Amino acid sequence: MTLPGAISSGGQRVLLKYHRLLSGTGASPPNSLSALRELLQGGAEVIEFDVHAIEGGDYLLIHDDTLERETTGTGAVRHITRAAAKTIRLRGSEESIALLSDLSQVLAGHRRPLKVQIDLKDEIPFRKEEAGRFLRAIESLRANPQLNIVVGCLGDWNLRTLRRLDSTLSVGLDFALYLDAPAPEFPRLPLRVNVYGYLDDHPLGYMQVMPVRAYLEDRIESLCRLLPGAVEIYLRVELILRAIADGINPVEIIRRQLGSVLVDTWTLDADASGAAETLQAVLHAGVDQITTDTAVQLAALVEG
Repeated sequence: MTLPGAISSGGQRVLLKYHRLLSGTGASPPNSLSALRELLQGGAEVIEFDVHAIEGGDYLLIHDDTLERETTGTGAVRHITRAAAKTIRLRGSEESIALLSDLSQVLAGHRRPLKVQIDLKDEIPFRKEEAGRFLRAIESLRANPQLNIVVGCLGDWNLRTLRRLDSTLSVGLDFALYLDAPAPEFPRLPLRVNVYGYLDDHPLGYMQVMPVRAYLEDRIESLCRLLPGAVEIYLRVELILRAIADGINPVEIIRRQLGSVLVDTWTLDADASGAAETLQAVLHAGVDQITTDTAVQLAALVEG
């Protein structure tokens, strides 16, 4: 099956990023080697997967920092060994959970341009040796000239540490731990909804001393400077929609500050309530890339 690489909007080609290696076909579990092979065979242009460090210098493809929800295993991911990982199955399948070293072998012979975003889930500040370990783990991927490797992490401090060791590493900045629309579905930083109605622990939001538009412009401009050299910016869909409702297009502010940096919005799935309207809103805002679990269905919304 040929998979969509992008959708068209106003003459612009907006990339589709296959979140957790999912296509929307339901053929494979997330963050799995079978899902990766489906995307490679289908011609996806941008893929993304999650990694957590485990014992022994390897990394596990998994979203959570514990095993229970996504696999047949139990306990903290960081305590798993390579040998133990081979005995763990992904929930709903007989497939073993994948290691980054396994995925690297699959991609080693890939001979078509492909952007690969590695979503590093470890947010505890890296020691220098831990950062070096991660860089060594992705060496073979970065050595393939057909692969454009971009590393993202909610912990921008870890990305800065990686860049200190290797300034050529491409990295992406996510605003989510600093500024977001309220997200009641999961507890995380920022801890409070401020006077402007945003998740933001910055002192500027403790008292309403300026219009919401001025507040948003100041916060977005300042966040653009968090990660020098970032090639991509990731904005949650809900933040874009909320900011637009308050009279500010965050994509425009980011472009004004950072020029041609790619702006990605996450995560927009075709089965979400109001997905068609949301899709049109983020396309109108000018995003360059959409992160989705359902690329096939999202592309069909545009064609329909």
